Amino acid sequence: MTIQLETAIGIAKAYREIEVADKLLADINETISRREPPDIRDAFGHRVGGLQLGVPSGHNGQRLFDVPWELARPIIEAHIAQRRSIIAALSEKARIELGEAKP
Repeated sequence: MTIQLETAIGIAKAYREIEVADKLLADINETISRREPPDIRDAFGHRVGGLQLGVPSGHNGQRLFDVPWELARPIIEAHIAQRRSIIAALSEKARIELGEAKP
């Protein structure tokens, strides 16, 4: 038996999201601890004063700009927690796909 491709991709994507979010959170926390605004830049190298939230493309694309850093930290932490729960659920699904009993 093998793990379904969909399960493996879901696990990989969740781990990648955690990796990116952890780095962003660490950068924000380090900079804030020095009492400086985070030095996060857009694709053009311009410093941004906050984060963006939204649906990035298409004719229905919507965005919020300059979401304050104070709001960014709990959002990133919640995102990490949610991705960890996805990994736990998909790991259980993978065990079932492999025919293994729950430990």
